[in-house]
Amino acid sequence: MDKVAATREFDNLRDLIKTLFNLDTLYQLADFVSIIKVEHGPTFAIACDDRAEQQVYQILSEVIQNGQLESYCCKVIESSEPVTFITETYINNKVSLYESTLICNKEEDRPCQWIIVMTKDVTELEMGKKVLLESNKAYEALVQRHIGAVMSIDVSGNILSMNESVNDLLLYKENELKSRSIFNLMEKHTAQDFQLLLNKSLVSHQDQTFSCYVYNRIGEKIFVSIHIMLVAVDINIKRFFITIQNINKSAVENRFALHDELTGLWNQHALLEHMKMLILEAKKANRQFAIYYIDLDRFKYFNDILGKQAGDEILKRTAQRLQRLNLDDFQVYHVNSDRFIIILNGNQDDIEKGAVLISAIFNEPFQIEEEDYIIASSIGISIYPNDGEDEETLIKHADTALSQVKDSGKGHYRFYSSRMDVEFQQYILMGKHLRRAIEKNELMIHYQPQVDLKSGEIESFEALLRWNNPKFGNVSPLKFIPFAEETGLIIPIGEWVIDTVCKKVKEWQERGAVDFRVAINISPKQFKAPYLPKLIHQTLRKYDLPASAIEIEITETMMMDIGNVLNILQELKDLGIKISVDDFGTGYSSLNYIKKFPIDILKIDQSFIRELNISQKDVAITKTIIHLAHHLDLEVIAEGVEEQEQVKLLQSLNCQKAQGYYFSRPVSAEEIEHRYFY
Repeated sequence: MDKVAATREFDNLRDLIKTLFNLDTLYQLADFVSIIKVEHGPTFAIACDDRAEQQVYQILSEVIQNGQLESYCCKVIESSEPVTFITETYINNKVSLYESTLICNKEEDRPCQWIIVMTKDVTELEMGKKVLLESNKAYEALVQRHIGAVMSIDVSGNILSMNESVNDLLLYKENELKSRSIFNLMEKHTAQDFQLLLNKSLVSHQDQTFSCYVYNRIGEKIFVSIHIMLVAVDINIKRFFITIQNINKSAVENRFALHDELTGLWNQHALLEHMKMLILEAKKANRQFAIYYIDLDRFKYFNDILGKQAGDEILKRTAQRLQRLNLDDFQVYHVNSDRFIIILNGNQDDIEKGAVLISAIFNEPFQIEEEDYIIASSIGISIYPNDGEDEETLIKHADTALSQVKDSGKGHYRFYSSRMDVEFQQYILMGKHLRRAIEKNELMIHYQPQVDLKSGEIESFEALLRWNNPKFGNVSPLKFIPFAEETGLIIPIGEWVIDTVCKKVKEWQERGAVDFRVAINISPKQFKAPYLPKLIHQTLRKYDLPASAIEIEITETMMMDIGNVLNILQELKDLGIKISVDDFGTGYSSLNYIKKFPIDILKIDQSFIRELNISQKDVAITKTIIHLAHHLDLEVIAEGVEEQEQVKLLQSLNCQKAQGYYFSRPVSAEEIEHRYFY
């Protein structure tokens, strides 16, 4: 690879590369970006733009000269898998480490023509790993040898660090003991004897063993055996590692009594015990704390589809993420199934920050069996003493706030307020009314047009369920559809929707409107019913409708159960019905799913469209989805279009259709007839 030749080659191909690669987008993912052109042989030519040319050749000079880069390129081409390597470079009078990843850019069934090189500075990260590894070796080795409680103390008895088992045994968190004297846990005469043993170990450099009583956080006396080991950090600094074993009750028994076996977190019993102590302390100190009641959205669905082993893995990883939260003075509990509780001491700003950080840890996908799954969380929050002065009330009110979150769309957090109790009673009452909504003719279908962005013509509509109740008025679908899904009411309601839409489509056809179709949303619970294809077929025959008159719309979450979903979709396709995937890009987007399923239409979720005219990331994502759909011969519909600028951008990206308030709100069947048919 010759620098001069490569640079000249890039100048010749600059315009072509700009059409193939969005370098600005790639620069959001790396410090430097370069492109390797693959030619027959294979031979390679590396090219960079002005931002990266000098640095890239300096960083990669060694692997270019010794032929390693060429080997890496061959490996990428053969495997079609990314290859990552780290190079050490002397820049600005210091050694720097750079991580480069080679990614093959190719079209299906065609040889690789381009290799993208993403390079980023990892000096601080790698050096930090090295220092951390070296400084923790002694302590990690000790912890691995002892499942019991382990502390490190200095020669004066001040506590420097501790493992989790000290928390289990003495009920203290590390920040409560750190820098305190270990002698504070003992009676005076015991502390004096213990000091003599420490001095003896310093002089003799021999381990010492000592049995005594110590006090835990709530004042209970525990008879323990303490083993003392002197460790010399260097010539001048010495410290002790001590192990503490409960003689009355083994550490293992104590752990299972207060801990969840799966995640290793504190359990429900520990939560109640800790809250009693915490409430007493908070009352005495006149301070507040928050209870975060966390529920993993749709966890039961994941557990059912992926299996218990995968479900357990998700719970364990959630526990690990929660324990790593960047918060002060908090504790995590696994109380049951997919529910966790966090207690956080702090002011209102700390509590708000906690809610944001807890929500944020679920933005990263969970990778299970090489597939990425997004699992959101719903969080209800109560605060002592405003929302309750005992543990039962605080947990109950956090649970009430959690229920409000789940009833209003999930995936966010809410603080408890007293009006929620009244709202919950209203929610129960609403359910009673919904059960009789069909027979009382309270349900109706509104239709939203889907506009062809080239011609402006309308050839399809989406059917959307609405409920107008005498007591509650127009109830939001976000409120009543989750309730219907939970209670199973969605099954008869869904059947009513299919029948009503088919009946209306037949009426329109008989009056001369024939060249259109209507999309019907199918709920997850309804889609699981094995008789669904038969029901739809019978309804089409009932109204003498062609299958092309309707479209069945499912969500990404429903595609995870590959076996059942594939069978049902194939039956629907055999009838001649088109299949669309709603909210594409928000949940379980997998090329594997798209490739396997008989899908006709992808609907880009409105979350990507909302800020399309101001967010380059949303533009890049939308462009990618449209490009993918075109290559797979799928139709693309953008949802939630509200502004003319969004329309223009979608047109420039070759999106076929769009729907949203810019064109029309969902309107009644009568309004559709008036506007578009007659």
